[in-house]
Amino acid sequence: MPTDTPLQRTLREQQILLDSAGVGIVFLRQRSVVRCNQRYAEIFGYASPAHLVGLNTEAFYPDRDAFRDLGRTAYPALAQGQSFRIERQLRRQDGTLFWGSLTGRLINPHDTGEGSIWIVDDIDEQKRAQAALNAAVREKQLLFDSAMVGIVFLRDRHLTRCNHHFEQMLGFEPGELMGCSSRRWYASDAAWEEVGDRCYPTLVAGQSYEGEVELCRKDGTPVICEVRSKCIDPADPAQGTIWITMDITDRKRAQAMLAQAREELERQVQDRTRELRETVANLHREINDRKADQERIYWLAHYDALTGLPNRALLAERAQQAIRLAQDNQTPLAVIFLDLDHFKHVNDSLGHRVGDVLLVEIAKRLRAVVRDKDTVSRLGGDEFILLLPGADARGAARVASKLQEASRQPYQIDHHELTMAPSMGIALFPQDGHDFDTLTQSADVAMYRAKLDGRNTFRFFTPEMQAQSVRALQLENALRRALEREQFHLHYQPQMNLATGTVRSVEALLRWQHPQLGPISPGEFIPIAEDSGQILQIGEWVLRTALAQLKAWRSCGFPELTMAVNLSAIQFRQPQLPELVSRVLVEFDLPPDSLELELTEGVAVDDPHAAVATMDQLHARGVRMSMDDFGTGYSSLSQLKRFQIFKLKIDQSFVRDLGNDSNDRAIVSAIIRMAQALGMRTTAEGVETESQLAFLHEQGCDEAQGYHFSTPLPAEQLERFMRQHTAAH
Repeated sequence: MPTDTPLQRTLREQQILLDSAGVGIVFLRQRSVVRCNQRYAEIFGYASPAHLVGLNTEAFYPDRDAFRDLGRTAYPALAQGQSFRIERQLRRQDGTLFWGSLTGRLINPHDTGEGSIWIVDDIDEQKRAQAALNAAVREKQLLFDSAMVGIVFLRDRHLTRCNHHFEQMLGFEPGELMGCSSRRWYASDAAWEEVGDRCYPTLVAGQSYEGEVELCRKDGTPVICEVRSKCIDPADPAQGTIWITMDITDRKRAQAMLAQAREELERQVQDRTRELRETVANLHREINDRKADQERIYWLAHYDALTGLPNRALLAERAQQAIRLAQDNQTPLAVIFLDLDHFKHVNDSLGHRVGDVLLVEIAKRLRAVVRDKDTVSRLGGDEFILLLPGADARGAARVASKLQEASRQPYQIDHHELTMAPSMGIALFPQDGHDFDTLTQSADVAMYRAKLDGRNTFRFFTPEMQAQSVRALQLENALRRALEREQFHLHYQPQMNLATGTVRSVEALLRWQHPQLGPISPGEFIPIAEDSGQILQIGEWVLRTALAQLKAWRSCGFPELTMAVNLSAIQFRQPQLPELVSRVLVEFDLPPDSLELELTEGVAVDDPHAAVATMDQLHARGVRMSMDDFGTGYSSLSQLKRFQIFKLKIDQSFVRDLGNDSNDRAIVSAIIRMAQALGMRTTAEGVETESQLAFLHEQGCDEAQGYHFSTPLPAEQLERFMRQHTAAH
């Protein structure tokens, strides 16, 4: 058997070394594999080293950039004859990435052409284990830092570590306690030693300690804590202890207060028992009780239980006496009927308890304004009557002005600041009535006129008011049967698109034709419908009728037509309005953007928060809203930008004098520019002349309506009008 040469023996030893190595070893030349061991092939997912010979090493990296970056990074060290070590992500044959540890060295630094040798170790599992360990450490630190209890590590009763909650609980700055003796958070040496004697025998025995300990804050105030402690290593107490502390000072204080309250309750029970025995023993007190009951019954019969003011019965008695004295002495007498504006909103939004407290405060303020001989009475709800003996028209007006002035100061009810303005009517004896009932009725009629004239004011009674009151009562009674007797009908006025000259939308206008009273203006019957509550039923009828007509028009040649319907303030404040609108649209199978709800500027300004909420709901359902009579309601721009408004309708009072009044032209131009800036469309109302139309078109107004185009028409006539305009354009 031939003897191996030294070279053969060296090569064989080298191959055994390669095959036995626990890491991958590869010889590279010109970035290609010359030779590698089995472990190297296994690491990269190859069956044997032979499969890798001649393979370009770029295949072992995630991408070409990673491959080139390694070359640039390794070259300076390799060129100097040094070993280069790095951890990088590598790629196996199946494309999966893993972390590897690379160590490389040139075979001959003076001749890079001889190649290099690299040692590769798969450290993917190590990396994942290290990442998991790091995450566990971070989670542990997060729990330590975020715990809502104090956590302390002690060794030889000195602090080695604590969390921020423990420092905060005792009033120390971060890190201030590090290395300190635990004596620092006890009130005295004796207290510190007592806790040690109590806790450490248990801890040294390998058991946990639980109990209450009184600690001391930095400022000296005591803190009662519930503590749990145990040794870090029960087998080696010298490694220290861990303490979990929870501040239970407030709990202990509450327990003490509860115990005190229980004792007080027991004492009260004993006292009450004694009082009952005394009551039984002293039956003669019943006589006094009955007398008090009688006084109470009289008070209840003559005074308002909530405000303590005289009620209607006592007011009638005093009024009869005052009228008798006025007749005998030929002296004047005035009656003021006062009603609070929008008081119902307080009850609806804040509840009746707040409303009752507000009424009590208003009653106090009313009493403070008048003289001792005057009577302030509450009729019920938010209605008051003031009886002013000796007061003529001037005196009554002075009292009414004082009441207005007093109402300007807000009322602070709980955390609500409320302002409540009155509407007042004044009746004078004897010209407005010879008895109290007539005077009260006259003052009531005058108060109603004050409300119609804008509220927060007062009016004297006049005979014309009586006639209007009779007319209002007549209309209110007739309104109750108008719907069922089919006396209402709708007219429609076209809104012309100024860019195309076509009718894109129509406005539904309510008309009332009474068989005896004839045609009645909406300006007259709508306020009566609102005050009587009938507006909700009428408004729903208008909405259904208008949308039914829109559905018919859309089905017979006007598929893009939209309908504008006016809303009253009462309708707009109903919480069910958005749901009603959606239900009717679904009923007639109409898209939400085919309906445009018109509301006056004043409706939105009266209660902007509620207006925004309702508008947001309607906008979310896809219904468009326009602000009618814009420019007359004193809304601010800050309010306007919050409203979900699709269109501004320029009030006809500005359009009427466009040809003669430069101020009106400036206002209309400003409204159009503002609407454009806010992304809103504009419609001008009351257009009657060609010059008005020309100015509006020049300024960029989107739509116009008015007698220049057409009066409000019945549905059949308006349909002919629209067909004529469709044919012309």
